[in-house]
Amino acid sequence: MKSLFIIYTMLLFSASSQLKQAKPTIISLNYQQKDIQLQFDTLFNHQQTDSGVYKGFIEQALANCHRKTDSTSTITQDVFSSMYLNFTSGQYDCVTTTVFKFPDGTISATGVLSRPPGDTIAPDHDFPITDGSAAYKNISGTYTRKYKDGAYYVELQYYKLEQENQ
Repeated sequence: MKSLFIIYTMLLFSASSQLKQAKPTIISLNYQQKDIQLQFDTLFNHQQTDSGVYKGFIEQALANCHRKTDSTSTITQDVFSSMYLNFTSGQYDCVTTTVFKFPDGTISATGVLSRPPGDTIAPDHDFPITDGSAAYKNISGTYTRKYKDGAYYVELQYYKLEQENQ
């Protein structure tokens, strides 16, 4: 019971010094297949479970993204996914980390998705922004990626976290 009281007190204290949210910033980007500069799959395990189905593999891709408002501005997107075949579901469980490299810092997002074997394009997804550096340090938000008609559409919606004046 004493432990619960201590935990409750700690939560109450942390809530009083909680970070306040600023107005969200939205960055819209897009890219096409031709913008993907480097893409490769590394087989994690060369044993096939079926034709074209592997127990697991690692996928990496590097793409140049363009701001919706400025097509000359290029942002690099670096993606790393590790995929393992879930024998129960028959789908790949993918853990994916995406890093967007801007001239003034980086934004990272990590999430989990499922893909059927043979699928060449990951499904639309929303991942939490997990990290930022330089101008994007101490942020929180969502990375959304949608695919439509041969183009990838990205939205980074984040807000800066600021300490309340105490």
